[in-house]
Amino acid sequence: MKSSFGVALFASAALVVAHADDDCGCEGPALFGPAPIPVDTHSVERVMPTIELELPYVSNTSDSHINVNHTMKYPSVLLEAIASVINVDCSADSVAMTFNDSSIFAATQTSWNAQGDFVMVTNHLGDCDEELERGFFLVDTLTWDNSTLTCTAHSHKTNVSTTAEMTQITFGKIPTSGVAARDIVVDPTYTLNTEISLPASTVLYSYSPYLTVTADSAKFESNVTFSGYLAYNWLTLKLDDLYFDIDAAFDASLQVSADVTSAYNTSFTYSPSTLFYGLSVPGLIELGPELKFAVEADISASEAVKLTTGLGIALADGNVHLDLLTGGKTTTSGWVPTYSASADISGQAVASIDPYASLTVEIAINFFGGLVDLSSGITAKPGFQNDFILSAAAGVDLTGVKNVTSTGTCAEGLLSSSNFTFAVDAFATQWYSTELYAVTVPIVEECFSWA
Repeated sequence: MKSSFGVALFASAALVVAHADDDCGCEGPALFGPAPIPVDTHSVERVMPTIELELPYVSNTSDSHINVNHTMKYPSVLLEAIASVINVDCSADSVAMTFNDSSIFAATQTSWNAQGDFVMVTNHLGDCDEELERGFFLVDTLTWDNSTLTCTAHSHKTNVSTTAEMTQITFGKIPTSGVAARDIVVDPTYTLNTEISLPASTVLYSYSPYLTVTADSAKFESNVTFSGYLAYNWLTLKLDDLYFDIDAAFDASLQVSADVTSAYNTSFTYSPSTLFYGLSVPGLIELGPELKFAVEADISASEAVKLTTGLGIALADGNVHLDLLTGGKTTTSGWVPTYSASADISGQAVASIDPYASLTVEIAINFFGGLVDLSSGITAKPGFQNDFILSAAAGVDLTGVKNVTSTGTCAEGLLSSSNFTFAVDAFATQWYSTELYAVTVPIVEECFSWA
């Protein structure tokens, strides 16, 4: 199964963009290994097989956790949760355990002898399991040595796919009930803080000799937290549930100049390096959150002209519940914008320059060696649409200008029109792409007339 999902955020003003080198500012993956199981390991209950396993994993770079729950086909025992098991030695066809408590040993013997086939889960390295992984052994028969408090389970090594009915993976505190469109709770389990600035006078787009677009300054800042939930049914070999909750704040400031030498129109996107953050539970799941910043623009002019535009945009408290299986359950809230804009024209022309600054949060996921392999996310895109119609001579002193005439025309002058636009798009490539939210807010429509 191959797909991608995400959310896109956009803000615009008048501008045009082209792709930069597709570089990646990648960080090595944060590895998650088995974490202590929060139970009383001295209790005799720990030797009793159960079909519900709760397996926590902790990051090697922080205190972040990923919780994995298995509903098993067979009754199962976590050997690491039994304090009196002081040694575990595995081979290709056996698991040998030594106890240090005769009463626990006796209770174990009574309980396990009453079972048919059951599963032992190890976390003891050696031939039992790989580093940072847990091992699964399906037990056929048992041999007991009461004098040495040793039990040997004649077994064969297996894995989750053949011993479990359902696997649920949770990172962050995910609500168990439906998520209301305006009541989204996101646990800040994984937070990505990023700031990128482009060098002064970065050329965003050039098509000689007609057009050159330059970023006089450009800065992006973001704070993104995410959590999620996956439920995989091993009996049907299908996903029962898969969603992410994303909380994002996004600030951007742009100053862009466009030199047009003759009538021309185009659109472009300029993207700095993609930022990749890897999270991995070896042998089980890999997550690859990515942040992608971009400057986009649409530009047109009827004559030679120089256009300049600037935008400042701050988006706070943006929340998206991204359901990969059911697009109708994907919801959004927040995204309260604060913005400022400017636009100037030098020359006599009909022209427009519409710049946008976008943030895409994309999350790739690989489950159980490619059984589920997809990516998805959101894009937020705020920006401004700026239109100019300049009649009469260029270089006119605009002191004492008048507003638009009662007939709605702007004879002998400069008509300037600007709108703030904002959209949030969500995508899960195999299943759907949808616009979650869109708004256009008129900022100004003014006639600078000297008639």
